[in-house]
Amino acid sequence: MNKYYLKLTSFVALFTMCVAMLPAHADGVALTRDPANGEIAAAGTDGFVTTTVYWTTEGEYATGTQIRMTVDWSDTGIGSSTVLGACATTTAFGENGSYEAGATASQIVFTLADTVALGTYGGVCVRVPVAMAGGDLYEGNFSLAVLTSNANADYGATEFYVNGGNDVLVDASVQPTLEFAIVSSTNLAVEKHDCHLGTLDPATVSECDYRLKISTNAQSGFAVSIESDKELSTASFATITDITEDGTVTAGTEGYGIEVVGATIGGNNGSGVYTNPIVEAGVFNDDDTPVPVAPTNIVTYGNSFIGSSTLSTTEITHQAAMDGGTVVGYYQHTVTYRITPTF
Repeated sequence: MNKYYLKLTSFVALFTMCVAMLPAHADGVALTRDPANGEIAAAGTDGFVTTTVYWTTEGEYATGTQIRMTVDWSDTGIGSSTVLGACATTTAFGENGSYEAGATASQIVFTLADTVALGTYGGVCVRVPVAMAGGDLYEGNFSLAVLTSNANADYGATEFYVNGGNDVLVDASVQPTLEFAIVSSTNLAVEKHDCHLGTLDPATVSECDYRLKISTNAQSGFAVSIESDKELSTASFATITDITEDGTVTAGTEGYGIEVVGATIGGNNGSGVYTNPIVEAGVFNDDDTPVPVAPTNIVTYGNSFIGSSTLSTTEITHQAAMDGGTVVGYYQHTVTYRITPTF
């Protein structure tokens, strides 16, 4: 019990001593400022900015009351060169007065020559240097604190932000991406660079196929072209006749061409949803189509595209047929695709 009593007595003594150190009455006041948002983006030709802080007095300010204003920069390197300046208008709360230097360079005092009544809303002006010798603004924040010297002292502080001193620039980069592969129709993970039509037979149409797998973040999309080094022919230049555009390769009739089945999904619909079909370009939007020798667009799309499934890849099927007059030989040609993105 005695131990508890001693602790309580010590606490009361400490509290009493702290209270005795405070002014007879002191009130925190809510400061407003000019500019209202505290943002400072320019200075005068002399490198200073003129600002006013406002509040409602919580006590009477008698003649001779001092309003002490102190600036404290977040960057101590700036603060070491701060010397506050007096404003041209020597009034505060609508009453006359005068400026004088404070105890430190970052402090200035306004002394009232008249009385300000309790409950008066008003303000006091101060000039703060916010630019370097070359005219460039500092980049940082400073607080402006006020403290009055009357018996019922008012005090408060507000913050100012110079040249984006309260801003954080967040940035990131996205690298352009472009993926193009010719893959197996049954396994998209396996690249395929041959297409065997086998031994032609008048009774059937021979086929082989593969898929074009395309992914890119090109905002304006891409175009894929097709070309061949020659017609499907032998070394002695015997050729399998190209079918006519939009014709059909038919068993028993010599003919060669391709069928294009474009991806039905994979295109960005403009909202980041990849559900739009690819565009079968020009003559390739119907079947069958001869394989061109000159570069010709075969599929296009006008936005980003993700080819990750069977539905989002484009199937190319080569078809050939012979008749009784087709020349004996080994027929081949090389078909080349090229993709051109537009970022």
